Amino acid sequence: MVVAGPSLGLLSEVQGNILQAYGTHYRAVNHLILAVADPTAARRALARMVDGDRSTPDVTSGERPPREAGFRWCLNIGFTYPGLMALGVPRTSLDSFPPEFVEGMNARAARLGDVGESAPVNWVSGLARPEQVHLIVTVHGWCRSDVESITQQVLGAERGRAFRLVSSEPLDGDALFDERTGLRQVHFGYADGISQPRFVGIHDPEDYEDDLPLLPIGVVLLGYPSATPHVSWQVPSPDVLGRNGAFNAFRVLGQDVPGFEAFLAATTVSAGSVGAAGSVGAAPDVDVELAAAKVCGRWRNGAPLSLAPTRAEADAFDLTRLNDFDYIDDDPDGLKCPIGAHIRRNNPRGAHIVQRSANRTRALIRRGVPYGPVWDPSDPNSFALPRGLLGNFICGSLAAQFEAVQYDWINMGFQDPRITGTNDPMVGANYPGTSCFSWPRDGAQTVVMRGFTRFVFTRGGAYTFLPSIPAIRWIAARGA
Repeated sequence: MVVAGPSLGLLSEVQGNILQAYGTHYRAVNHLILAVADPTAARRALARMVDGDRSTPDVTSGERPPREAGFRWCLNIGFTYPGLMALGVPRTSLDSFPPEFVEGMNARAARLGDVGESAPVNWVSGLARPEQVHLIVTVHGWCRSDVESITQQVLGAERGRAFRLVSSEPLDGDALFDERTGLRQVHFGYADGISQPRFVGIHDPEDYEDDLPLLPIGVVLLGYPSATPHVSWQVPSPDVLGRNGAFNAFRVLGQDVPGFEAFLAATTVSAGSVGAAGSVGAAPDVDVELAAAKVCGRWRNGAPLSLAPTRAEADAFDLTRLNDFDYIDDDPDGLKCPIGAHIRRNNPRGAHIVQRSANRTRALIRRGVPYGPVWDPSDPNSFALPRGLLGNFICGSLAAQFEAVQYDWINMGFQDPRITGTNDPMVGANYPGTSCFSWPRDGAQTVVMRGFTRFVFTRGGAYTFLPSIPAIRWIAARGA
């Protein structure tokens, strides 16, 4: 249900999958990493992509759920800074974009923890050459054939003269589902896509079982007050270009599933409460699934530790209540969900943190689909196959939201002095000699795990601007 408020007349201008997700019905995804081959042809193609009739590739708006509209596919466009330049956006407009977007993800790699194996020099699909990456066109479909059909039409726009693939390596993914619960999941086996921001005027609180607060749309859309009092993000000029747009951190994240499972399995044979550097140190009564839950903050079925601290409680948990908790009320000291657990680091909810105003102001919209085959531990050939997540992290400010979460919370632990100097145990830039993760236990020694390697590594990425549909029309008219 869409409620009255700032959504009136808004959703028809905003690209789809931003304020409201397309939904689980759209299982297949292609991300096309494109360069502008001919600016005039590319602008003509863009004009048709916002004024078409869905007989050709047409940008999907957020006006109504595409499944209700009967759409078998959806399409989004993101532009990099070099892409806006290539399309002839005037210098005065280019100069009005924030510096982190202008510099691009590659130049900001160290701040994001993209070092070593994750450094841009090792990135795939042409993403290591940011000057050549101009657009990312994303096609979602009910099935792979829907996606491939639209993909070929995009590549064939203007008789193939508009765009060219930066790399022939495909960035395609397919949603994974837990057959028992029907929930989406990631390769690590956890339920995924559970916690997403909800917005005033867009979402109806009565549609949800929990009492999580609604956020202002300025958390993600430019031109409106943000969640920080008296702060609005600068709108690129002219207003038609910037308003109702958003920024996106596109990430190709490889996942070392065999390494993660081997690490967790080691907790069942390690003795003592503190392990030596380079090894796991855990109490003997910590089994693999408890360790997995503590590291993530949820059991693999999605049940939050703060409400279901035991395996039995998780198995019996009402999965309609996966978001019905707040650490300040349910687990203020991390006795159930560790302070340094993955989901608590990334979304502290109402918990007391050092950066007191940042609990809700760094909210990110997360859209992602796994890529690669599911790991089969019985098949030796399965271990080395590439797999991971094609992620989109959408926000109003890349620096104040996405980069701040990556640097301050994931890789530094600045939100709480008890975890400062440690990395996120699942997705952080961990090194075996220095990594550490712990959790307290009533009546027993604190469990300390050491020797984490990097289970999630960056294989590519780019900062893009997701303009409104009127803005794409404006871009298409430049130089015409």
